[in-house]
Amino acid sequence: MRNVLQEFVRHPRDQTPTILGLREHIFTGRSVVFLTWLSNIQCLLDNMRLLLCSVSSLAGFMSYQETSFVTIGQRFLADPLRVRFHYGHPDIFDRMFHLTRGGISKASKTINLSEDVFAGYNSILRRGHITYNEYIQVGKGRDVGLNQISKFEAKVANGNSEQTLSRDIYRLARRFDFFRMLSCYFTTVGFYFN
Repeated sequence: MRNVLQEFVRHPRDQTPTILGLREHIFTGRSVVFLTWLSNIQCLLDNMRLLLCSVSSLAGFMSYQETSFVTIGQRFLADPLRVRFHYGHPDIFDRMFHLTRGGISKASKTINLSEDVFAGYNSILRRGHITYNEYIQVGKGRDVGLNQISKFEAKVANGNSEQTLSRDIYRLARRFDFFRMLSCYFTTVGFYFN
């Protein structure tokens, strides 16, 4: 944790990050199953010892999708494209930066359905800098039933459609150069139009 907090120390040449993104590990593809679930899940038992086993093919697909987004996608969004915002991952915020510039939360629950990405928008609009580091990893579990996966994807799609109605995207597009504006478009709303 000490190395992570040292990222917020003022550097004379570099811009200090206002949101520091960390790598996230999702425990969906392979997990430890309990004895009550053994009748529903095909698993190997060796002398009443639980082994790691695959829960379902849906869990595997969700795990691969999450792994590709939280490693390759986040890394690419942060460094060459410079359009990584806050996506609900285990990010660390510079508290003083955000509290002195209006805070993090948004007032409207319907327009700002994906309120976490608006924190990243506000940070960029207020001349902040968002980075992504992979030397520390944070774990998280996720429900991987078909119903939960479809609800999660619907929430992300609805959040992206609501972002088109916000003033934040308009303000970001006015501030960005042409290539950064295209990168922002194709990694947020444009993903659903193509």
